[in-house]
Amino acid sequence: MFRLLGVLSLLMMLSVVPAHAHGAPTDPASRAFLCSPGQPTASSPPCRSAIAAGLPSREWDNIRLPNVRGQDAQRVPDGRLCSAGLARYGGLDLPSADWPATKLKSTDFTYRATIPHQGSFRFYVTRDGYTPNQPLRWADLDQFLNVPSPPLVNGSYEFKVQLPKNRAGRHLIYTVWQNTDTPDTYYSCTDVEIAKPAAQPAPAAAPPVKAAPPARTSSPAPSVKPSAQTSSVPRPVPLASSAEQPPSSATRFGMSAVVAALGGLAVLGGFLLWRKRIL
Repeated sequence: MFRLLGVLSLLMMLSVVPAHAHGAPTDPASRAFLCSPGQPTASSPPCRSAIAAGLPSREWDNIRLPNVRGQDAQRVPDGRLCSAGLARYGGLDLPSADWPATKLKSTDFTYRATIPHQGSFRFYVTRDGYTPNQPLRWADLDQFLNVPSPPLVNGSYEFKVQLPKNRAGRHLIYTVWQNTDTPDTYYSCTDVEIAKPAAQPAPAAAPPVKAAPPARTSSPAPSVKPSAQTSSVPRPVPLASSAEQPPSSATRFGMSAVVAALGGLAVLGGFLLWRKRIL
């Protein structure tokens, strides 16, 4: 009887203890997941260093703090964001450019829930100028997405994200999963390589506008004085005057003959007049 009461009491005590949710990003994968057994990246130098520092690699889904209630920056100190300030996960905070980075090929993110619970997700991305060689600080992050109570699909939460357009190159995605049916909040660091936006084709250059040739100022045609209308009646040829041109020898001979003839006529006339008087 007492044994039965003890078992019932134990069951009642277990029923009031909240079941802890577990989960972490798997696409793109968090540092903890990439360092878990079976992942080819677990042998990378940063993962080996983190495991040597005490990382419980089999508990990649258990970076959580209780009773945070949204006061993340007050509970998680700068430089320890990836471990959430938990000493056993401290190797995940190691500043290094050798952390395996996932090349983002789409805007689809997957967060595996090994023990699903209700809650909301907040996504952050590092600002321009971020370098993985420096400890991560809250001031390095910009929040770009908040998703309350997403549906569970095949054991995972799936998201369609839209990163800020001015991000390219090496960056880090910081994910916060705040449970609403447990007191726990989970934290994850994910190294990514963001492709540069495709260059937009330059607008086709308009064909150069050819300058219109300078208007030809037609030089005025030389004024041609209208020629006098030619009459069909032939003009008389003017005779040269004696004052202008001396008479030729033929003309002089003709004139002498005329004068001689006139003189002969005058003599003949005088002779006839004289004879008539005598008679």
